[in-house]
Amino acid sequence: MLLVPTLLLAALTADPEPQLDPTPPVVLRQPVTAWSFQHGPDGWQAEAHCTLAAKDGRLAIQVTEFDPYIHHAVRIPGGTLLLEVRAKSRTTGPLEAFWMTDRSPERDESKHVVVPLVHDGQWHDYQLRLAVLGTMTDLRIDPGDTVGLFEIASIRLVREVPFPLAIEAIHSGKAEVRFILRNRRAEPVEFTLKGSQGDRSRTAAEGSTEVCLPTHADRPLEEMSLDLSVKGFPPLRRTLFLYHDDAPARYVSLPLGPYKLEVARDGTMARIRRDGRTVAALAPLVLCEGRLPALKLVAESPAIRLEGDGVAVALTPADDGPLSVAIESARPCEGPVVRAIGALRQALFAGLEYLDKGEHSSSKLDVETEEHLRFAPDPLKVTLPLMSLVTDRATLAMSWDDMTLQPVFATPNFFDATPDHRMALRGRSIRAMIQVGRQSLEETILWGVKRHGLPALPAPPRNEQQQRQLAMTALSGPPLRTAEGWGHCVEPQWQRHPFADIASTLWRLSGQVPELPRLVPGGAHVRNESIYFVSGRAAAWKEMADERVRAAIGRQQPDGSFHYQGPYARGHFEDTASGVCALPAATLLDYARLTGDAAARTAGLKALDYMKRFRVPRGAQVWEVPLHTPDQLASAYAVWANVRGYELTGDQTYLAEARRWALSGIPFVYLWGRYPVMLYATPPVFGATNWQSPCWIGLPVQWVGGVYAYSLTMLAPYDQTLDWKQLARGILVAAEQMQYPDGPYAGLLPDSFELQGQERRPARINPSALVSLQDVLDGRLDEFSVATAGGHRVAAPFPVSLRDGKARIQGRAGLKYQILVDGRIVDVASQGEDLVPIP
Repeated sequence: MLLVPTLLLAALTADPEPQLDPTPPVVLRQPVTAWSFQHGPDGWQAEAHCTLAAKDGRLAIQVTEFDPYIHHAVRIPGGTLLLEVRAKSRTTGPLEAFWMTDRSPERDESKHVVVPLVHDGQWHDYQLRLAVLGTMTDLRIDPGDTVGLFEIASIRLVREVPFPLAIEAIHSGKAEVRFILRNRRAEPVEFTLKGSQGDRSRTAAEGSTEVCLPTHADRPLEEMSLDLSVKGFPPLRRTLFLYHDDAPARYVSLPLGPYKLEVARDGTMARIRRDGRTVAALAPLVLCEGRLPALKLVAESPAIRLEGDGVAVALTPADDGPLSVAIESARPCEGPVVRAIGALRQALFAGLEYLDKGEHSSSKLDVETEEHLRFAPDPLKVTLPLMSLVTDRATLAMSWDDMTLQPVFATPNFFDATPDHRMALRGRSIRAMIQVGRQSLEETILWGVKRHGLPALPAPPRNEQQQRQLAMTALSGPPLRTAEGWGHCVEPQWQRHPFADIASTLWRLSGQVPELPRLVPGGAHVRNESIYFVSGRAAAWKEMADERVRAAIGRQQPDGSFHYQGPYARGHFEDTASGVCALPAATLLDYARLTGDAAARTAGLKALDYMKRFRVPRGAQVWEVPLHTPDQLASAYAVWANVRGYELTGDQTYLAEARRWALSGIPFVYLWGRYPVMLYATPPVFGATNWQSPCWIGLPVQWVGGVYAYSLTMLAPYDQTLDWKQLARGILVAAEQMQYPDGPYAGLLPDSFELQGQERRPARINPSALVSLQDVLDGRLDEFSVATAGGHRVAAPFPVSLRDGKARIQGRAGLKYQILVDGRIVDVASQGEDLVPIP
């Protein structure tokens, strides 16, 4: 019986998130204090890893070690404070601010904000918004994170006083729209409501006040605005566009495959219908500076064209393909505004959102800082030009070519406070392709990739031999290797051990078996345990692996599932996820592949069957990332496990699942580039560590992409949906570009890579997993070869085949090694080409 944990009940009964308002807030800006440096540091002090000097009106901060910071004692009443810093940097890392208050006299993540820095030695202006509860008593600034010079021309604090009334919620009905206003003040607020009936004065008491505006469903698209004025403040305006499907209108129609495109002759909107039912609306067709332009129909066939008011719109449906929309405008515009109708099944905004049934975009389930607002993100965070919406009526996907366009994405549509689901583009010259059908979300990913094709590979920074020598350099000595062994990372907090993965890599690179008194499993992100079989330790491996498998079986539930209980389950609707189940499934099936173990095979396949219920890759990095957060590592493990399931059974459903999960990992890969190192880089998750920082959206972590790429090499021999090896090779080349090319960290892989500044960020990881990926892409064996025939199974650390009742192994003359024959250990003294009889 599957128990419903209390964690799940708590998640299901949690208060819903407040409605989002995508309009810029109306605020008054009041100067609080400012610091200039004409006569010294003006009270600022170096606190850690830096020195200060004021010269020529600048504060020069010489960073001497990792993680510098300065601070200033203050006494400033709280509220929303904007910290404005004009600075230039020749360091690396972000600009950060911490503060202390009389209520909370310590520094922690709850009083911390961060923005990226540009490290080009030029002056730039930065803004950090501080939400201060109580009185601020200390302000700390972190100027980057590595040795270098950081200069500040000025620092200012500005208080932002919000408009006294906040739009707390909007409820759209057939007859009226209700705006719920919350009074931010403790006393009543006089406000003026502007509208078609003239100006009306109202008083908002403490708490909430309701304003109702009637709807006029006499045309398909209605523009409605709430205009509020309060003395002393700029006016607050919130505009909605309400779509009325049943309203009368004159349309011009064209076929769109099995669907029909109907465009209103007044140019305000269009809709896509099938069998008399609307599945999507393009409403509005275009907005110019937030307003509907006056358009006139000028052509009906073969494309529908509308012009007027400085803008032109053309809609060209293909006979059996997508709808092309072209917009040219002299002013900034937004369009086409695609609104998918129906209940949400899944949604994708590549690089930012991967949503399951009924989930909301821009939620705080994965990021709780201001970075959770992803409805109009920096286009640099978009990994490929694709937005997709799957409803119970149809699947809508939008793709484009110009990566400078601003994509907009909201589900449900909080722009218009309606239950549809909205995606659009902003710019002056817009070209969009819209696919409509009944495809799965993964099929829209495939469409988006095939529309442009996988990009050409970036130039590798080194040839194959140089790359292997760089890895040898990293693994052979300090700072990574000490007398105790290797660190997973070079930093001293990573304990050194004689890791089997790294020892296996060194053997593959050098041909020499490292002399080690013992082996410790692990060390790399891609497991490599072949060293056990060339150092006479196969029995120890089998005992360890068998224990690992039995432990996994012991954690498995009767329905095949695995579950997570820990702090990062908060907010998720259940205590399991695809990544939670995929890793143990892969472990079980890997062991079954090598040994033929029946219990591991049965348990692993049962886990795969349970995993068919999952639609989103998530939950593989719950040591720091929320269970709910979309995660490429979950895609990787799910591909891995399902390929093993297919290899063990020949069941095509497992191959189809492997393909599905492989497609799910593509939105975590940059398939375009703005900077020298960017193409094929892999942001790991669409969320943040501990819901706060770092936020990994747009911040590649190539070791995660490397595991995903390795799983693609397993799929490639069986599936030609895409050139999986090219995708994997691109991820490898991006990792090679990110590796430290020289110096004390030569050959190590940075944990993350900041795109805009082209900066490597610690920790610094050993390159063993990259060597494994390079080996399999180049056709070399990295761990074990497995051959089956006649009911027998042989696993060896060298290429093996079965023929005429014998295992034929391409060994290495003079080396003693071990193999598995139907799970039994057999010793081999290699002659080079070894023949081992199979009993």
